[in-house]
Amino acid sequence: MNFHEFLLANGEDLLCEQLENLPATKPVPAAFVEKLDAILQKILDSYELDFAKHAPVNEFPKLSAIWHSIPAQLARENGKFIFSHVKKGLRAKDLEDALEWLLSAGMVYKVAKIEKPFMPMSSYADFSYFKIYMADIGLLRRMSKLPAAAFLESCDIFKEFKGTVTENYVLCELVNKSGEVPFYWKSGNSAEVDFVIQSGMDIVPVEVKSSDNARVRSLAEYSKKYSPNRTVIASLRNVGGNHVPLYLLWKGV
Repeated sequence: MNFHEFLLANGEDLLCEQLENLPATKPVPAAFVEKLDAILQKILDSYELDFAKHAPVNEFPKLSAIWHSIPAQLARENGKFIFSHVKKGLRAKDLEDALEWLLSAGMVYKVAKIEKPFMPMSSYADFSYFKIYMADIGLLRRMSKLPAAAFLESCDIFKEFKGTVTENYVLCELVNKSGEVPFYWKSGNSAEVDFVIQSGMDIVPVEVKSSDNARVRSLAEYSKKYSPNRTVIASLRNVGGNHVPLYLLWKGV
């Protein structure tokens, strides 16, 4: 169920109609923002209830701990998911089943690392080294206690996590378009490309930028090493070539 469907299912027909008729060039009224934030929190609360209702009783505390750890895990410098950071005293073997439950429920995405962008990519993936993203960036924002206005302002204290949210947005767009969860490429500690996707017989690296900054050192290193037929830079820039504006990712990359 998407956000629009959730609104309708909760009798918010008038709010849906008002949002649909709101010009894209005009800001959402403050009263709407407060209402939508409350609805996002209601969705998060309903997820917690689903944990208790549908998951094995002994898995509920683990599911909740993993779920709430995702923003902090993504905020780490390299974003790698570390089981021991979920809850002190718990290890991978204690949490793997709970994580699989979240993956199977479609609530999170697991993006594994590859060191060589060859086909089939799954054969070159390290599934023990991965990042966990949420399946909805609105919920990620709400869980992270970020005001919606933070995305519209230039704010140094939000700059780092803004990149994380942008990555999560791009991932959701890629999954929605292809139905497949991509991988990401990492070469030791020297370079990292956010996503690597397969498009026909091509393997395409996708670098994500949360601003109009065009510096893509990692993508340049990847290109030098593997000479891909095509590269993609997903950012706010609209300069053509291998740049795809964030708002046009729905058309595919």
